[in-house]
Amino acid sequence: MSVSSGATVPPFDQVGVAIAPGTDLVVRVPGIVLVVAVEATATPAPAVRLGGWAAAPVAPPPAVPVGDRRVGELVDLCRRVSAAGSRAPGRRLHEELRGWLASHSEPPSFAVAGATEDGLAIGLAGRGVAEVPDLGLRLTPQDGERLPDGTAFLDRLVDWPPAPLRLTAGAPLEMAPHPLADLMAGTVPGAAAVLTPAPSPAPDAPSHPASVRLPSPAAVPAGPDPAAAGTAMPPVAGTGVPPVPPASLAASAPHEQGPAAQARGPHAASGPDVVVPPPVALPPPLRAVSLSAPSEAEPPRPPLPIVSTEQPPAALVREPEDTRPRAKGFLCENGHLNDPRLPFCALCGVRVVQQSGVLVEGVRPPLGLLLFDNGATVSLDADYLLGREPEIDDRVRSGQLRPLLVVDQTGGVSRRHAEIRLEGWDVVLVDTGSANGTLVAPRGAPAWSSLVPGQPIHLLPGMAVRMGSRQFVFEFPHGGH
Repeated sequence: MSVSSGATVPPFDQVGVAIAPGTDLVVRVPGIVLVVAVEATATPAPAVRLGGWAAAPVAPPPAVPVGDRRVGELVDLCRRVSAAGSRAPGRRLHEELRGWLASHSEPPSFAVAGATEDGLAIGLAGRGVAEVPDLGLRLTPQDGERLPDGTAFLDRLVDWPPAPLRLTAGAPLEMAPHPLADLMAGTVPGAAAVLTPAPSPAPDAPSHPASVRLPSPAAVPAGPDPAAAGTAMPPVAGTGVPPVPPASLAASAPHEQGPAAQARGPHAASGPDVVVPPPVALPPPLRAVSLSAPSEAEPPRPPLPIVSTEQPPAALVREPEDTRPRAKGFLCENGHLNDPRLPFCALCGVRVVQQSGVLVEGVRPPLGLLLFDNGATVSLDADYLLGREPEIDDRVRSGQLRPLLVVDQTGGVSRRHAEIRLEGWDVVLVDTGSANGTLVAPRGAPAWSSLVPGQPIHLLPGMAVRMGSRQFVFEFPHGGH
């Protein structure tokens, strides 16, 4: 299966949308953000006199938005296209917009952005503007075409900008969006909608559980005195630190008494006592053994069995066939099979010398590790199906895929969320049509990107993957390729 290089797009529904105060209307539905101009008028309040109430204020009444039928139709159009179920409704939105504009003269000013498979679909009409202030980029309806009724309309597919995108419909911007303002969904008044890319993943990737960090002496909690119990301090697992004998602990006590303290004198009582360990008894040297004839005659040994065709020896019995996946690669000097693209062995790290240039077929080693946020590690030696109930898939039941259970307390992981496939020497990730999508971020990327369902991508060393609230990192020994 071919791998698409452009299969990642920013997660539209997880992008923050800040609202600048204003009188226009901002609408956010899955896959679409719309800013449409709204007219306002001053409606005088009726003269009402009630007992006990003061006189009506002389100040003019506030402006009241006018319920324009065309504005309502445009909002309903965006909701209908979003409800169709596509995660990238941008192209369909533009088809619906063209049909709607063809049947309406003098439409309201608007700016709309819809998600596509590889970017954004921008639509502007009237006084609508789409701009990226940080980069100096700006689009207006005058950059597009003229409709039969003379309305300027722009319909364009663009790439996601790496900076905030601002949509306006003509209302004046008197105040910037509040830093805490974030429209998740719904319809609110506002002068502009500012789409900010999703935050990048945490720079600290989960560490390999095999690595052990020794605590500093100040961080070691105080526990019971091993000397008081008469036992030795146990060794630290995996560190090679030998156990401490109880005598050395007792010698460092501040109130020391006994013949040993008196022998050192009064000036040596304040410092720690250095205990010399007792000499270790060495084993006796080995005696020379004569290889000549034994002193006592050995009994005769029984004759070897006669091999016949009726009863073949066990050494001639054929071993079961090895079903592990095989691949062609180069061998290092230690006999390890490696990806032909790697200059160093993935197991021992020595340089792979390609003197003959002849590929050797053998059992393919694991192609990397998945390091999860809870410290779990998965070795990639087979194809996996990730999800909260992967065992229900027929391919898992038949043994074609291995199940990899991903538990998410927020419910963001689908039952069959994503696949990891080993194709030759490459590791491929595919979103299987999950409800909340699969996000990836290469090492050093400024933001997350969302996988298009069914379109595989290569996993590169250091790439982070997010499913719901869970996250893991793909790593490969010696840097990968």
